[in-house]
Amino acid sequence: MLHDPTRHEGLPSIAWDVTGCAIARTVLVWVSLLVGVTGCGSLPPRAHAPAALALSDVGDTALGRVAAASLSPGAPALSGFRLLPEGETSFDARIALARRAQKSLDVQYYLIQDDDLGRQFLRELRDAARRGVRVRLLVDDLYAAGEDPLFAGLAAFAGVEVRMFNPLPSRAGSFRQRLVFSLHDFDRINHRMHNKLFIADNSFAVSGGRNIAEEYFMRSTAANFIDLDVLSAGPVVRQLSAVFDSYWNSEQAYPIGSI
Repeated sequence: MLHDPTRHEGLPSIAWDVTGCAIARTVLVWVSLLVGVTGCGSLPPRAHAPAALALSDVGDTALGRVAAASLSPGAPALSGFRLLPEGETSFDARIALARRAQKSLDVQYYLIQDDDLGRQFLRELRDAARRGVRVRLLVDDLYAAGEDPLFAGLAAFAGVEVRMFNPLPSRAGSFRQRLVFSLHDFDRINHRMHNKLFIADNSFAVSGGRNIAEEYFMRSTAANFIDLDVLSAGPVVRQLSAVFDSYWNSEQAYPIGSI
């Protein structure tokens, strides 16, 4: 699903789902103690840079030509769609697009897990950059605990830029620890980005409900999600690119190197 970057997205429920003043007082006491011991983390000022936009000169790419040929020449305003209900097919679609991209990959996810599938996905982005493809990766920071080195390593390659959406001030520790140490900035960190979007050469896009983790593509041995993605071509892809650009250039998107 796609969301407006200004929309208020709530954090996962933890203590605030539990009613009772005693619980609230306990949480406040723990927060006070933890802040007193460690101090409040804070983010550096975000450097202002010129807006970066999706590439539009993609008609001469292989994907651009395939997209143009797949659409009806008599109805240029119409877009094409194909449902991707099977996890394996949906993941393969992303990999195929990454390997055939020639100019750009714009990638936006709520979660990229540090598992075998997630690392394979990031390697494909790295390999595309090595071929000269411009890679922009935007990831929500909420569940990125411990993954700073992974994303910073990817961003170290020429042609790759990684940004974290609304990063938590606390970078170390478990998910719960990072959340507790960031509660002094709650009004900001309670805005999350749930988008899942993969755009290749501004010609084809995969959007839908799947994050990048084994359980979203039927590869987990414990439990898996049943979900749905959509492969798109045509004018709608340019609209999806505009959505990506609005997040990429927003004040909430921090380059991984800055945090």
